Amino acid sequence: MIDELKKLYLLFNYTDENGFIFSAPTSKKGEHISIGFDNKRKEFNVHFTDDTIKEFGTKRRNFIFTMSAFRFFLFLNRFELFCNKSIINLVFTSKTNLGKLKKHKFIINTFIDSDKAGDKLIQKKKNGKYWKFRKYFDLDNILENYKYVEETDFSGNSFHLAYKFKNNQLLVQGIIFYFEKLNGIYFVPIKKWNRFMRNMAVAMYNYFNDYPTEETLPLRQFMYERLKHPFLNNEQGKE
Repeated sequence: MIDELKKLYLLFNYTDENGFIFSAPTSKKGEHISIGFDNKRKEFNVHFTDDTIKEFGTKRRNFIFTMSAFRFFLFLNRFELFCNKSIINLVFTSKTNLGKLKKHKFIINTFIDSDKAGDKLIQKKKNGKYWKFRKYFDLDNILENYKYVEETDFSGNSFHLAYKFKNNQLLVQGIIFYFEKLNGIYFVPIKKWNRFMRNMAVAMYNYFNDYPTEETLPLRQFMYERLKHPFLNNEQGKE
């Protein structure tokens, strides 16, 4: 697992002439995915790049989503209201208290709150535009930041993954949100969070399907295949 982490990277580039592009590796060896905005064409796109192809002039990119800037910003404007309302409803219907979290013996990782620990793990290059796990790092820097909830002082606005130690494994149980001004703690169980993310994906798919274009067809096909599988599994379980 550690060796796999060391292969991960995040790359972000921006120029006034070309626009921005964000890239990250996929689970497929020799491939990365990019999300970008082309300033020249005034369009957003998502594409996969085959890094194993080195020959000049050979097609390396597979575009699965392309949309004009106007249509994309229109989508964001329409989707933002629905998404924000859904997130607020999700979190604020999940209020809890510190005593209940302690009772469940939840464990959280405060690693992301520690700049010192982060610098030991993440190597930043190109003025902070390229992030990669360091080739050599001390695993103890990560492990020492796993703490039981009762050992943690929540401050500011933060969120943490909540774990439980079962069968010699740390298993994700949900997400803990803390809002300082509200002095409130909210716990969203992992099943509830997954259901929320699925509903967001379905809403996004429905929107793109209501305004279909040839350029969005690959993404709509990809989303359809991924979204229908849980229903197929449920049907198979009934047989």
